[in-house]
Amino acid sequence: MHLTYGISWCVFIAIAVCGITKNTLSAQSISPHPWLATAPGEFVRLIDKGNVKIVVDDERVRKAGKTALTLFHFLVDFDVKFRHQAIGFDTPSQTWHFKISYWMNQPKIRLEHTVCFPSSFNPESPWDSKLLKHEFDHVAISTDPRLLILLKRTLQQRHEWIAKFPQSQKPTDQDIRASIHEKVAEDVKTLEQLVQTQYDLLDKESNQGTSVLGQRGAFFKSLYTLEGLERIAFEMDPALRVYVKDKLTSSAVEKELQGHYLFLLP
Repeated sequence: MHLTYGISWCVFIAIAVCGITKNTLSAQSISPHPWLATAPGEFVRLIDKGNVKIVVDDERVRKAGKTALTLFHFLVDFDVKFRHQAIGFDTPSQTWHFKISYWMNQPKIRLEHTVCFPSSFNPESPWDSKLLKHEFDHVAISTDPRLLILLKRTLQQRHEWIAKFPQSQKPTDQDIRASIHEKVAEDVKTLEQLVQTQYDLLDKESNQGTSVLGQRGAFFKSLYTLEGLERIAFEMDPALRVYVKDKLTSSAVEKELQGHYLFLLP
């Protein structure tokens, strides 16, 4: 590799909105489902916290091979500061190499959920049905207060890497910002994958919600513990391991956690 070296060290501030969506929903009905208006008190908090919609979507449920389906996505609004330095240009591959670092202060994170049911599901008392309660078990997992803490920690840590731009012209500020957006999207996708793994674990343990989940309290409590994350092979560097062990088990988090899963316990 032959690099032509140059020096460029700049500081910029960018404001961006990063929408990371897990599954695009094409529902048969987009109007508020009447069940939402009759939700018992213990479900209202989850509906509000998770910005939950209930829709009828036969096609989506059929394609998923499930009796019902809960979709989620994160919307992240953030201010990011970044620096970049031109390391050099690789002539054979026509690629610019840049050292980029960025950090953000307080990202604003919004979670949204869409619970999909087939048109054939129309119980007389929906909020007493095992299937609807199971889907709200999913909502509880993705609105777990520990997940939000973990997501903010992942986004707010300082990131630094060598970016490669396969182009002959020197990267512009817009190119640098696009590279940062990709990195933020990767971080959010990693947490999305974590949530989906927890969803899958719930489905496995409860046989898609058709069986009683044994030791419900212990199951939900273990999901975002150090041991729980290790069990599903969630990648953590040493600093993140310490953070999870110390911060996600604090007394304040434990108190909030008890309230979050209160109605789910036996």
